[in-house]
Amino acid sequence: MVHIMDVNVISKNENKLFNRKEIKAKVAFPSSTPKRAELKAEVANKVVANPDFCVLRNVSNEFGTKSVTVLVHSYENKETMLKSEPKYILVREGAIPKPEKKKKEKKAAAKKK
Repeated sequence: MVHIMDVNVISKNENKLFNRKEIKAKVAFPSSTPKRAELKAEVANKVVANPDFCVLRNVSNEFGTKSVTVLVHSYENKETMLKSEPKYILVREGAIPKPEKKKKEKKAAAKKK
């Protein structure tokens, strides 16, 4: 499904400590809320950034409106992104694979004793 979105950048801050740009934008859309990847790609296109080096940190909407406010962190390279962002966000964005759970193995080993 292709969404036609209207992206308005609210603020754009340069965070030199983390070597990233923090972009807050309001995204309007005609029908259902777009997927996170689509939102990230639209904001990245608007601010001329590489979507592969962007992380969608927050999506918030107001009830009954066809728009969301998003917070995107844009990095110069992947290494900086991997160092700065928490692992759960990198997993959610698909930048790193999801770690496998090891609780079942521990429970099985405890029962054998």
